[in-house]
Amino acid sequence: MADSPRRYRPRLRTLFWLALLTIVGWTVYSYWSDYAERSAQRERELLSPSAGDLCTVILRGDALGLEQMPARATQIDGVKNYVEGRFVMMNDQWLKLDGVAAGDPQQWIPRENVLLIQVAPQK
Repeated sequence: MADSPRRYRPRLRTLFWLALLTIVGWTVYSYWSDYAERSAQRERELLSPSAGDLCTVILRGDALGLEQMPARATQIDGVKNYVEGRFVMMNDQWLKLDGVAAGDPQQWIPRENVLLIQVAPQK
């Protein structure tokens, strides 16, 4: 009598453990990715100025259409390469400043256009 080749059929128990392992793996990955994102955000926030600090934001020259530009606040051909204001907040895409005086408008600056941020010393 010849033995017929045995065919593999997944058991219900095997499918249960595979589904459970997939769920646990996905949960661990989700927690890890959230942790990595939050720790990177915390590190960026530690490097930003304190809320209310008087800041001078120097913009990149190519964003203003200027080729040669020093990395300091100045005017070139009547165009200021900087914006002044009180620091409010910063995220991955924007830098938000309040006006220097009361009633001045808020200024939202794209982070890709920022060359340098100078923070005035506390008095």
